[in-house]
Amino acid sequence: MILSTTKELRLHIPSNAIDEISSLQGILDNSEKDFLRDKLGDSLYNRLCEYYQTVLPDDFYMAVSNGEHAHQPWMQLLLMAQRMVTYDAMSRFAYTQALSINGTGINVASSEDYGTASKDLLDKGVQGYKREAMVSLNQMLVMLEGWAKDCVKKQASDVQKTVESVPNTDNSVPKTDESVQTTEIEEITNLWKESTYYYLHHDLLIATCADLQQYLDIYESREKFIRLLPDLHFIQDEYISEAIGEDTVQRLLHTDDPADKPLLRKVRRLMVAHLEERTTILTIDKARRAAAHNEAIALRTSVLRLMEMHKAVDAANATPDKPSTNTTDSTNKGYENNQPDSKIFVSPLLY
Repeated sequence: MILSTTKELRLHIPSNAIDEISSLQGILDNSEKDFLRDKLGDSLYNRLCEYYQTVLPDDFYMAVSNGEHAHQPWMQLLLMAQRMVTYDAMSRFAYTQALSINGTGINVASSEDYGTASKDLLDKGVQGYKREAMVSLNQMLVMLEGWAKDCVKKQASDVQKTVESVPNTDNSVPKTDESVQTTEIEEITNLWKESTYYYLHHDLLIATCADLQQYLDIYESREKFIRLLPDLHFIQDEYISEAIGEDTVQRLLHTDDPADKPLLRKVRRLMVAHLEERTTILTIDKARRAAAHNEAIALRTSVLRLMEMHKAVDAANATPDKPSTNTTDSTNKGYENNQPDSKIFVSPLLY
């Protein structure tokens, strides 16, 4: 569990008037398991639960209230996770919580201090909880993505350090707050890599939500991008690899050559056109699907034309000392005269 007091609950829903949170523990636990755990992955979720056991709820509440949590990555993650769980739990169980069961049957819960919410107001409240749960989810994924990118940058800068720099191996020297934060962020990021919601998918030409957002407006929703992954994998495996070849796909996945950027952009546009044509995750009308189909045909032709231009340039620049970079040219040689055991077949019409 990552939430156990009413004070923590009021951090996210100030209007709640629950005096004893034990009545909601089952609901909150279900939301943790069904809505939060797969977003973090089992390893990070379990580690977050362990961290929560080391923090007094009152201390956590005060740290959030005075802003000290902003300097502690685990507290930031805990706060985001609690918010997700709280809103999801309220959205899924608001209707059942409005009912009361006793010996006479099922009744509408009420009290002397509060009036019963109308069905319309209850529906609006549930939709509001659902919306806030998804907003909180996206905020948490954006935060984790930012930390993961910072770790990549740090690793790159560490590689570029000069040989003259001497690392501090003296364990007696206390760590600074900044180094502690960096260590915690690295731990969180490494655990999050095990989740299917990790932001970077190395085996896709459209590897991140930010990449897809450049070509298709999905409102920067990380959750929606994850739901689109099966479609993107299918498109890349069945349409793109068939069109440009698996070797070209692998080259584009790992290229740093600026000359490959125009081809990569065109291939991504082709993937997005196929995505709009086939996906059911996005709300796309019939006219747009038809237009996307026509765009896919035109883009495929454009991609193949650009590849042929690249082959022609490679062939023109090829020399005996520097053969063409096009692997298909070397494996598809034409007939060569005056070779040992070579034969020529002539049609009888030529006699």
